Amino acid sequence: MEKLVRYDNGLKLIVENIPSLRSVVIGFWVATGSSAETEINNGISHFTEHVMFKGTDKMNAFEIAGSFERLGANINAFTSKECTCYFVKSIDENSEKCFSLLSDIFFDSTFPADELDKERKVILEEINMVEDSPEDICYDLLAKARYEGHPLGKTILGPSDNVKRFSGDDVKKYISETYAADKIVVSVAGNITREKADELIKKYFIGRLGNKKSGKGELLAAPIAKRHVERIKDFEQSNIAVSFPSVGFNDPKATTQATLSTLLGGAMSSRLFQRVREQLGLCYSIYSAPSAFINNGSFNIVVNISACNTEQTLNAVIGEIKRLLKDGITEEELERSKVQLKSSCIFSQENVQTIMMSNGKLLALSGEVYDIDKRIKEIDAVTKKGVEDFAHRLFVNEGICSSYVGKPHSVDFKKILCL
Repeated sequence: MEKLVRYDNGLKLIVENIPSLRSVVIGFWVATGSSAETEINNGISHFTEHVMFKGTDKMNAFEIAGSFERLGANINAFTSKECTCYFVKSIDENSEKCFSLLSDIFFDSTFPADELDKERKVILEEINMVEDSPEDICYDLLAKARYEGHPLGKTILGPSDNVKRFSGDDVKKYISETYAADKIVVSVAGNITREKADELIKKYFIGRLGNKKSGKGELLAAPIAKRHVERIKDFEQSNIAVSFPSVGFNDPKATTQATLSTLLGGAMSSRLFQRVREQLGLCYSIYSAPSAFINNGSFNIVVNISACNTEQTLNAVIGEIKRLLKDGITEEELERSKVQLKSSCIFSQENVQTIMMSNGKLLALSGEVYDIDKRIKEIDAVTKKGVEDFAHRLFVNEGICSSYVGKPHSVDFKKILCL
């Protein structure tokens, strides 16, 4: 059954009908985030997401919260570098009321100054919370190293000075520039039909959206750079991240990369986990995690350690990469990784919110419809040679970036990370 509806103004609707459930998740996706910002308005996407719930021409912030809670619904939102999502989960009999309420918030928020002043304090506390999280700082520094001078290098929360001065007019201007019809996807999953979802779109949504198209194109690929960035701070644990430039969100090699990541650092049986944690006892947490955007991507290895173990840990990580490049991978670990990936895909289809997220994100960022059968076939098609060839293209000295957060050290990162 066709899941996708395209409207004349560029709006897209995707529906995953699961009649065996009694719940529905509705998500409004906008293909904009911190990568669409400038230095002057960095943080405005996240600020907009927060203040969207602070009052409409019909309800104040307290009444908005009460309206959803009276329906037993869970309302939330998030911002990333490339998209913003507002979503609600409810029982099926209340799905229309929740769709109507979420639409009112999306289109009729008034951004009263007193509520914005309250919420900016909340966001500033969120920024302070990140400053107490070495892993979050490490990721932000890694993005700075990898994407310095590129839109992806900016943080999602933005600097405090920006947050302190954002006004309702700034929010309205940003929405008018970025919340365009062709940048918006409505993703719905659960006990709701395509026909009913289309009816809700026509009743509560599309007439308020207009026909404005986005004037901005996709981000260009970032230039390859080789940098190390660090923050010395008195945390009990230090965090290290090592990054290699890799493939983008919708690249055909993304599945091969996922297989490589799983066997290298994506599971308890992975090479990095077994070597660095289990055999050497150097850390509690170590993992690899590809990070993919439109036209950009990186393959990242992250480890939490005591500062005194920095040099030994870096040498162990690079040693495992060199061993993989020299000796290749085994058929057994290839098959184990592929099974783990397939299991993850299938398990995700048991969670209605995850289904809504998968469908919405893929459609918003690539224009494609998520197909689990296609995904399984792509995993099955990954070969030993394909993974080894990809690893040889990935793990090269040019473009390797790293970040460190923690106590002072005397380690020469650049020297150790020369592959």
